[in-house]
Amino acid sequence: MKRHDKDIEDELRSWLNDANNVVVAGIGNAIRSDDFVGVKVVMGLQGKVSPAVTLIECETVPESFVDEIVGIRPSHVLLVDAALLGLGPGDAHLYEAEEVINVPSISTHTLPLRVFCEYVKKLTGAKIALVLIEPKNVDFGEGLSEEVEEGATRVEAAILSSLP
Repeated sequence: MKRHDKDIEDELRSWLNDANNVVVAGIGNAIRSDDFVGVKVVMGLQGKVSPAVTLIECETVPESFVDEIVGIRPSHVLLVDAALLGLGPGDAHLYEAEEVINVPSISTHTLPLRVFCEYVKKLTGAKIALVLIEPKNVDFGEGLSEEVEEGATRVEAAILSSLP
């Protein structure tokens, strides 16, 4: 296991330690290669989580799911997305919502994630964080690069081992 894999698992476990109703939302664009990684992680979690966890594939429009998220009344909202972080391709880091002000998300959603996070937090009172994964390629095309596919698998496993 790579050092950062243990870090993301530890970070998630700590962040989710008091969770009782969780939303995990994947963000990304299927035709922008590695930008799809957030949705890919959520797809991989389907059928593996407890009833206390709601999985949402937001694709490029997380703002379209605000009403659904609010209706769930989550204690925690975890967003998974690709972002240029200066890490190695496929490497991931957990950011509290307040930290994303200076993180340049590369997804194609129209509402900045910072604004989305602030709005959802105001409406739900939930703790909000993002697992951001470094892409290798965000050019037009389908499928993840090998490194980002491996990163998605590691993030999926870390989320699964940390959820209630």
